[in-house]
Amino acid sequence: MVGTDVRHIQQALKWFGLYCGKVDGVFGPETEHAVRKFQRLMKIKPTGIADGIFFDVLQKMIKKGAGEWVTLKRDFCHTGHSPVFLGSSLEVSKLAKVKGLVALTAKKNSVFVAEENSIGAFDLGNKKFKWRKKISPSSMSLAQEAVLVSASSLVALDAYSGEAKFEFARDDFESPAVANENGVYASSRSGVLYALNWSGEIMWRYRTGADYITPMTLALDFLYFGSLSVVYCLDDKGALFWKARLPGFIKGPVSVFEKKAFAVNDEGSIFCLDARTGKMLWNKNFGEKIHALCFLEKSAIVVASSGKVMSIDTEEGNVKWEEDLNVSPAALPLSCADAIFIPTDAGLVMLKPGGERVKTYFEGRSISHVIQARLGLLVAADGCLWDFSPLERL
Repeated sequence: MVGTDVRHIQQALKWFGLYCGKVDGVFGPETEHAVRKFQRLMKIKPTGIADGIFFDVLQKMIKKGAGEWVTLKRDFCHTGHSPVFLGSSLEVSKLAKVKGLVALTAKKNSVFVAEENSIGAFDLGNKKFKWRKKISPSSMSLAQEAVLVSASSLVALDAYSGEAKFEFARDDFESPAVANENGVYASSRSGVLYALNWSGEIMWRYRTGADYITPMTLALDFLYFGSLSVVYCLDDKGALFWKARLPGFIKGPVSVFEKKAFAVNDEGSIFCLDARTGKMLWNKNFGEKIHALCFLEKSAIVVASSGKVMSIDTEEGNVKWEEDLNVSPAALPLSCADAIFIPTDAGLVMLKPGGERVKTYFEGRSISHVIQARLGLLVAADGCLWDFSPLERL
């Protein structure tokens, strides 16, 4: 094989960290070896041949955003789920020191690091920062080859150079923005939702009447957010599509998964709504504060502040299994195709999808951030950024 298709294969495998050669369009031994490693990681027969099955799996991984973690709960739907397989042993290596880490995001072979006084783009290939910019961020997200930074003003930086694309300083921003090809959507501390075009100009605004709006969710061509005890759904023109009043105070972003919207309140309850209509489908109270949600197949993975982990059926809200970690969660959990990772104050706990505990990485250490990047994990602990890679790809 020689030509454009081979270049596409090489470029994709380079993004995943499996191919280290030149993107030259020639299917040589290095490309064959990278194809075999990808097949092994994806649980398909490792032939080294780029056949129909290989292309189907590769395209599925790219389409589902494998290796991309663009906001605090992975995507703009806030599912906390990645399609990669990570159930094998992971080898740990140090990447860089970080100071006052605020957020991590990743796309292709780059990880974007928001520290207390800077934003930087770290190349996972050569293990060096491509650029750094002095700024004091509150949050960060990625979209349209841009880094969106809430730092009192809302700043869009070019992902490749770090140069400013626009700055919007007419309000005070703290939560991460979301975006699509039409524009950028961000909630301010004054309770106003702004829709900006990619030049930083206001397209429309929406006021809730309260001074609090959760981080935004962008899914199914709608915008979702909570404000005090109300969940809102707007269309892309800023018109109210539906709203639902719920008990308690809405915490964190609304998650949208399989056409359902999930909201968590400060009293330990989860509310499952029809994402199209706002109709209540079920709700469940856990009697303690819920730290976070992530999703896996037909399940919502619930992590309580006590350290109890539960799998909830997303159709009916029934508990499928429970596992008590006996340690408090320290950061947001994530799920992969064959594993669940819970960052705690005493290490990174790995569970099977059925709840069985497999291993604890960095036992005794507090984990501040975990994201999925390329075909492994990036973990922040002890003032450093660490790479957790499957052994098969080394």
